Amino acid sequence: MHGFPTLVDLAHELNCGAVRAREVVEASLETIAARQPVHNAFVEVHTTTSRSVARDLDAADPRGALHGLPLAVKDNIDEAGTVCAAGCQAYDDRIPTSDAPVVAALRAAGAVVVGRCNMNELADGVTGENVHHGNVHNPARRGFRAGGSSSGSAAAVADGSVAAALGTDTGGSVRIPAALCGVVGFKPSAGLLPTEGTLPLSTSLDHVGLLTRTTLDAVALLDALVPLGLYAPQLGDRDPGATPRIGVLEGFGDQADGGTGRCLEESLRILERNGAQLRPVSIPELSEGLGLLARIYGPEAAEIHRPRLASRPDGFGAEVRRDLARGSREGAAERRLAALARRDQIRTLLGRVAADVDLLVSPTTPLPATPHGAPDPHRYLAFTCPFNLTGQPALSVPMGEVGGLPVGLQIVGRPGEDLAVLRAGVVFQRALSG
Repeated sequence: MHGFPTLVDLAHELNCGAVRAREVVEASLETIAARQPVHNAFVEVHTTTSRSVARDLDAADPRGALHGLPLAVKDNIDEAGTVCAAGCQAYDDRIPTSDAPVVAALRAAGAVVVGRCNMNELADGVTGENVHHGNVHNPARRGFRAGGSSSGSAAAVADGSVAAALGTDTGGSVRIPAALCGVVGFKPSAGLLPTEGTLPLSTSLDHVGLLTRTTLDAVALLDALVPLGLYAPQLGDRDPGATPRIGVLEGFGDQADGGTGRCLEESLRILERNGAQLRPVSIPELSEGLGLLARIYGPEAAEIHRPRLASRPDGFGAEVRRDLARGSREGAAERRLAALARRDQIRTLLGRVAADVDLLVSPTTPLPATPHGAPDPHRYLAFTCPFNLTGQPALSVPMGEVGGLPVGLQIVGRPGEDLAVLRAGVVFQRALSG
């Protein structure tokens, strides 16, 4: 666990008057100034605006749930009057006139958005490598990948620059960097957090997600964005205190490297000691996830970015241009429709599995962070991307280290049962730290 204050603890100190918003925001800005040359987590820091907002908040009454908390947002999430380019030079003149709904909700709750986070260009990738803004470095080891595409958001939370951050997740882009940087990453059920006001990669797969230090922080942040008291009735009539039946996804652990596999085994023992009923679950169809993901998001991304690619081709990195070209090829649209149909079949299959287990678990990634430029980065998507296809809530929580580099445990729930996933994450983290 990081030595930085958690969002929950910091919120308590701010709301009881133990510290002022100006002090907390200034500490955040000082940390960013110190860490940015090392980790390169930000593309823009709102220094003057953040100080002004903090001064106003100190005089505010009543105080919102996120009063004075310094947060950051990924560069593909809109802020009014600010360049929102999704890490892509071709969009460096894109200045929205209004905040994305999730950003407006943060501000309404009293949060101070102190900056915009570096990312894979257009959210297309899992490495945190960006040809326009430079690579994001893993706070656990400089020169190693922070994961992606919400790389800067994860690094900024991990290095103590901010209390929490928003990211987006199309195939694992919140959970992968969370796992590799040793923080919590939560992808809610599809549609729980609005994607309006984000520069999309895939209209079918994009989710807005949260990066925090603890699962309890994620609960508090989600509650400020979507009041959980209103959302709870959608969880159904199952007893929230009942012993969870957890399906351990067979084959996922086998694909992990030795160190990650050992961390998973210890995590399973922790879950069992805390009352979980573990059951092996075999879903071979999930192995199709990466192929389906590519066939869906490729044509969608090509359609979304076609006008900008035509007008400013040199503003796109070579790798992104290649991906957009693949999505534009003849027959891609038909392959997308076939992939969407197969996705629906897998959703039905998982619905049947959900009758027997309450949650699914696996490693978040098969291995810890690798150096920048290492081959086969798509391997990181193997365990996360199926749950973008299905829209299920999925959480990555730290479960240990392999050679000094963090790895994560993925907890997946039924669609709409976000609180059950978060509850399991809270229990696991408390048991791990205890």
